[in-house]
Amino acid sequence: MIPLPFIHYVRWIKLAALASLTLAFVHAEETAKPETPPRDFSEALSRKGVKLIAGPATYALGSVAEIKLPAGFHAVDAGSIKDYYQLTRNIYSGNEKGVVIGPSDWVLVFDYDETGYIKDDEKDKLDADKLMATMIEGQKEGNKERAKQGWDEMKFEGWANPPRYDTQTNNLTWAVRLTSSSDGYKSVFLNESIRLLGRGGVMNVTLITEPEFYPKDSATVASLLAKDFSYVDGQRYAEFKKGDKIAEYGLAALVLGGAGAAAFKLGFLQKFWKILVVGGAAAAGTIKKLWNKITGKNPDV
Repeated sequence: MIPLPFIHYVRWIKLAALASLTLAFVHAEETAKPETPPRDFSEALSRKGVKLIAGPATYALGSVAEIKLPAGFHAVDAGSIKDYYQLTRNIYSGNEKGVVIGPSDWVLVFDYDETGYIKDDEKDKLDADKLMATMIEGQKEGNKERAKQGWDEMKFEGWANPPRYDTQTNNLTWAVRLTSSSDGYKSVFLNESIRLLGRGGVMNVTLITEPEFYPKDSATVASLLAKDFSYVDGQRYAEFKKGDKIAEYGLAALVLGGAGAAAFKLGFLQKFWKILVVGGAAAAGTIKKLWNKITGKNPDV
């Protein structure tokens, strides 16, 4: 079975997180002494006991890589990553290496797969049309399992950005458009995936943002990763040596599911698909109202 790529309702991921983070704030409004709502996602996390690191700082991504956080950025401390995943209703596998929060509340999730060295000799063979056709075909099977689980069905609506590989940074990036049966396939969600190749494996990065902010946030993230992300000495792609472990798949397989391909069973989520969000229009609407209430964004919506 061809696996689905990493799918999530981007529009609601932070909203789902904040639903669990802010029930106390909503309840407080019904009491005599309401609590001041958090200013942003970072403050909401902090109030729930998630320890954050504020930029400027160097943020370790496990023992294999690091990223320099500019001023105004936050990251979840290593000791709080599991708590973050629990609060945001995400499955924690142990491969998670970091979470970075931008000043406009976009989120980057990092996890590392020790797959071995992935050859980039097929960089000129990333046929976007064929890859999308394969993904659509694989999704038919995925939706059968989603139906069994009582989840909304998903549908690919093409590329937001087709797969592209940067030979200078050894980064593979793509973004897909998705719709859901929850609203009759009307709302479009975006999912940007970034793969940072290293000597011994690949750092999987997922950008979570609102669709209307995607172009700006994607450009900001691309610049941040190009300038401020790096593998530590001995783990860089260019430091490959004869005898190192070599992955059994290439760039196209990363787009189709990468290391998750062999293990993929449920058609939606295995250990390489990290983010779970609330499904269904009713739940999404409730969460959006909570987000609007605590952030002050469209408070009457």
